[in-house]
Amino acid sequence: MKKTILFSILLLPLMAYSQIPVWVNSFDTPDDVLGWTFYNGNGNSNQWQQGNNIYLNGTTLSYGTAGVLRYSISLVPSGTAANFASENDWVISPEIDLTGASGTITLAAYISRQRSSHTIVGRDLWIFTSTPQKPVPTVADFQAMTVDVNGNTTSSPYTIIAGNTANPWPSTDVTQSAESLVNLSSFAGKKIYIGFWSNRITAGLNVQNINIDEIGIYATSFVLGTKESAAQKALTKVMENPVSESLQLQLNPIFKENSVMVTIYNMAGQKVLMSKYSRNINVTALSTGTYLAEVSDGKTAERLKFIKK
Repeated sequence: MKKTILFSILLLPLMAYSQIPVWVNSFDTPDDVLGWTFYNGNGNSNQWQQGNNIYLNGTTLSYGTAGVLRYSISLVPSGTAANFASENDWVISPEIDLTGASGTITLAAYISRQRSSHTIVGRDLWIFTSTPQKPVPTVADFQAMTVDVNGNTTSSPYTIIAGNTANPWPSTDVTQSAESLVNLSSFAGKKIYIGFWSNRITAGLNVQNINIDEIGIYATSFVLGTKESAAQKALTKVMENPVSESLQLQLNPIFKENSVMVTIYNMAGQKVLMSKYSRNINVTALSTGTYLAEVSDGKTAERLKFIKK
């Protein structure tokens, strides 16, 4: 259900900006956290992990059916882990390449609470920008972001949060997720890492008991591997959107038409169709939904979002 929710709801606020997916992680399986860094600062059984969502089912904590990135101070099916008063746990994403992204860049996160008594659930996003001198951060680099010059704990300017007045929970059903949008436009053209911190500090949004159902980053323009930057004023366009039977593309003049391949992915990142470029690409076999078309001649690549009706 998560991807249907993500792209049917996300489509509305982001369509005005024609945003297309740059990076998406659904956390459905353990493979989805390959490349992520996990740090358990106090060595107890509480830590970030991929698994099924946790929620209070009556009086007992239970596992749901959605794959998530989760953190909880409570064990399942019941009980509380020892030493949780000193939590200091991190999870850090692999590199997210925004060098081809420009315009409005939005992070969309779907988060759910684990108990109905958790009226507000949030998380600070700590963002590390790679440099030639420091291309890959360590946990210590992220820990340094959590304090000011005087050593006082400080919150990140980037947060995901649900349950407040601006972003209420969708229902009383704790298995349902809420969308949270974060503007990352200042990171256009950069390579970044995103870290989440769990602790017992009351300030900020670093609270426990959170399920992160899915995270995606979207941009109004995203081009892979393009060296001819001057030509980007004439990007490839989808001529008719939504699409019924044929995907009609108007190619960016930078492409060599006879060597262009079009690869179509669903929103789970699965390749569903691959074809040499033609003015009308038959997509009748695709189910109704949102898709990502990657257009490439081996040198330049562009990604476009379209809807199959």
